[in-house]
Amino acid sequence: MKKINLLDLFSGIGGFHLGLSQAGFKVNSFYSEIDKYALKTYKHNFKNSTYVGSVTNIQRDKLPKKINAITFGSPCQDFSLAGKRKGLDGDRSSLISEAINFISEFKPDFFIWENVKGTFSSNNRQDFAAILQAFANIGGYRIEWQLLNTSWFLPQNRERIYLVGYTPKKGRGQIFPIGDYSKKDNVLQVKHLSLIHI
Repeated sequence: MKKINLLDLFSGIGGFHLGLSQAGFKVNSFYSEIDKYALKTYKHNFKNSTYVGSVTNIQRDKLPKKINAITFGSPCQDFSLAGKRKGLDGDRSSLISEAINFISEFKPDFFIWENVKGTFSSNNRQDFAAILQAFANIGGYRIEWQLLNTSWFLPQNRERIYLVGYTPKKGRGQIFPIGDYSKKDNVLQVKHLSLIHI
């Protein structure tokens, strides 16, 4: 089991932490969140985790020198089809720039971003293009993404974009697509997802 230091931004209740643990990593997490209920749940679920403040005021003295992974489901309201569609001009969705700055600074082995399907079409598709360009400008990462739906795995229809960036030396090849949806029998054939190693 590989140990990783995780900077978990916009951490919610710890979905990324749980997923990485289930993928075989021993996760030492440093999490950032502002919702008081999410904070309590995260600490309850992951008792050895370390809270490092809000994403705009990270307590750097609590962070280790090496961050292996950064995960973030940045606020999606301004991208959402149900919202006002301010996109990157919105106060909340623009917070993705904070995560991008941390990736640029810490150069983790990999990072994972999750957001709503509406990000693809926000501001005539210019927002997603700008986000991809920002990731590319960091340099040194292979970037892949896919629109996934929880209905492939659970009785819930929830489409989300997942984007993964990883350094070529740490990757084992193409990550997405993670599965092939068979129209014949309505079953998703899921490929093995342990494609990032440390």
